[in-house]
Amino acid sequence: MIKITGKIKKVFEAETFGNFEKRSFWLDEQADEYPNTYQFELWKNDVAMIDNYSVGELVTCYVDLKGKYWDKNGKDGVINTLKCWNIEKDGETFKKI
Repeated sequence: MIKITGKIKKVFEAETFGNFEKRSFWLDEQADEYPNTYQFELWKNDVAMIDNYSVGELVTCYVDLKGKYWDKNGKDGVINTLKCWNIEKDGETFKKI
């Protein structure tokens, strides 16, 4: 589990791939120097979690680093994803029930 605090920069619409739904959002890390911007993904039942927050709000995101190996047409690679499974603001936690 990774915990990152920052301000929500942008929220994207949900995308559906067959029976799998995902939604992405960007988070600007709150750092003194050289801040990072991360793209997180919400999957399946967690997609609506971001609806409780607005762009510019300071939140803490709890994420898991996911990696998937792929091999297609003689080419291979690895895709890494930051999967967000919980968001909290001001000590209040929102998690799907």
